[in-house]
Amino acid sequence: MTGWVRPWVQMVEIAVSAPVVIGIRTVGMVRGGWPPTAKARREYSRMVREKTEGFTRAAVVAVTTPPRDTARLAAAVLAPVHQRVVANRRRLGGW
Repeated sequence: MTGWVRPWVQMVEIAVSAPVVIGIRTVGMVRGGWPPTAKARREYSRMVREKTEGFTRAAVVAVTTPPRDTARLAAAVLAPVHQRVVANRRRLGGW
């Protein structure tokens, strides 16, 4: 994809996938009860770690990439978050 198509597609996929992932995880938290199971604790840890890693990678790309082509920069900054959100949607079964 060239130009602004790629960043727009990434943003749309994030906008569609994030609420699905949040919904699936929220239902899991509500159904899981207290104390959380070992599987639930692993998922919560993974959730926090992925957000930290994804947004850190995006920040590093934003700071270290020369802004020659704004569309490419936007796509590169969105890529780590996009990859995580879409992968989580697929992994958690949100179509």
